Amino acid sequence: ACAPLYHWRTLKDSPEKDPVGTCYVAIQNFSAYAEYSPCRNSNADPEGQGFCQAGFSLDFYKNGDLIVGGPGSFYWQGQVITASIADIIANYSFKDILRKLAREKQTGVAPPSYDDNYMGYSVAAGEFTGDSEQELVAGVPRGAQNFGYVSIINSSDLTFIQNFTGEQMASYFGYTVAVSDVNNDGLDDILVGAPLFMEREFESKPKEVGQVYLYLQESAFLFRDAQILTGTEVFGRFGSAITHLGDLNQDGYNDIAIGAPFAGEDRRGKVLIYNGYSNGLNTNPSQVLNGAWASQSIPSGFGFTLRGDSDVDKNDYPDLIVGAFGAGKAVVYRARPVVTVNAQLILNPMIVNPDNKTCQLPGSQLLVACFTVRVCADFEGQSISDEIVLKGELQLDSLKQKGAVKRTLFFDYHQSHHYFSIGIERQKQPHCQNFLVYLRDETEFRDKLSPININLNYSLDESNFEDSLTVKPILNYYQKSSVTEQAYILVDCGEDNLCIPDLQLSAMLDKDQLIIGEENCVMLIINPRNDGEGAYEAELHIRIPPEADYTGVERNNK
Repeated sequence: ACAPLYHWRTLKDSPEKDPVGTCYVAIQNFSAYAEYSPCRNSNADPEGQGFCQAGFSLDFYKNGDLIVGGPGSFYWQGQVITASIADIIANYSFKDILRKLAREKQTGVAPPSYDDNYMGYSVAAGEFTGDSEQELVAGVPRGAQNFGYVSIINSSDLTFIQNFTGEQMASYFGYTVAVSDVNNDGLDDILVGAPLFMEREFESKPKEVGQVYLYLQESAFLFRDAQILTGTEVFGRFGSAITHLGDLNQDGYNDIAIGAPFAGEDRRGKVLIYNGYSNGLNTNPSQVLNGAWASQSIPSGFGFTLRGDSDVDKNDYPDLIVGAFGAGKAVVYRARPVVTVNAQLILNPMIVNPDNKTCQLPGSQLLVACFTVRVCADFEGQSISDEIVLKGELQLDSLKQKGAVKRTLFFDYHQSHHYFSIGIERQKQPHCQNFLVYLRDETEFRDKLSPININLNYSLDESNFEDSLTVKPILNYYQKSSVTEQAYILVDCGEDNLCIPDLQLSAMLDKDQLIIGEENCVMLIINPRNDGEGAYEAELHIRIPPEADYTGVERNNK
């Protein structure tokens, strides 16, 4: 933990205090600590490290070594400092407050043109050169003439390797940086926040919405053009915090959390969760956390700081820590285990013969045509109990509008929908449940051509998870919780049950003369013929002149 505004009284005669900043490293399971203040030295005042604010940003290499940002050093040029945790602990002395570690590394002073750049405003660690050694990434939000940039810095000698520059002046590009292998290609990617970015749809009314840039690494020193995520709320400061979450939904791709600490109702703040995939991040968040618990403080600053990829509750899923500076609190959001359900609908037979009436309705002598709807399901997921219960809903003939005649009904319930529960054990074979469905009599409906849609909707029965202290599982967000299959009514249309009629039509009048001034009764004789397969629901439309009155129709089925 760091205190970047920590002051100490310098060695000068004047009673001044310099905000050098300091950090504390906990050891022995928080039973003791060691202080580390790399800028607390004789090189004071603004031109030195007196305003360093060490610990303004912080990260760790994978070997545990520390990266510290000090954006106020050298007239606010800023700097980054690296040190070994082992050295910090071994050399800690309460009396020797001006000590310097032997293996400590610091970036030095630059020409005056770099003043007020704020290097070290944000830091992160990642591998970008193709070797096994990690480099560090540092944000410089006021560099490049206030366009901001982010530098990749060699960890061995702190030389600068590569820069990414912002696209808009004063957007604070580099305010925050994060590293994650988003697309699971084995290469670290870089995310950069620009929370003051303005969307200029109309030049006279720019909107400050914030942006986050994702640079996918393709090989050493080579990155794709940035994928850009743009905030949606004015003055929400989207991109103020970014953190690598790990794989929340167990799809093989790492996920990212982005803070917008002044978004939402009463500007209480939001945290948006974005899921990774093979080409970067999904552009729509899968979840949005609202800091309702912190709303008593205005502004609460919920999402101002984030930390992820730490399994706090040991359920094999990464959790998220969110800070709200206005409330003076940080909270842990525990990740829910993800259940991926594989559900199937199997219809037997899929083509129903209305003449094959083999099922007798209960309490009746009536025989009906019937078929079986088989629901099968299994599941997979990490840290989930060996049995889950699904709540299911089956809808028959679901494409028919409300109030229309449903052509099929459940055999035992005489309804077109049915609610049920199905218990599934973790096993190799799916668990199945059968439902008998029957076809209404042909006199009760006309439509024989359109398919009979059978729809299954399902959800987790959370009441089955008894332990109230356990984070309850959730269904996979990116998998549909519904399955649809179609049954067909057998018609006289060949083996494919697809009707291709060949309709022929002839028409003639029963007289060829009309007497003007008298009431003439005329019969229009129409002879239809079908030379192809069955023509169901065929209609004949006749348009008569406005001078004529329609009186009726005579049918002749010969």
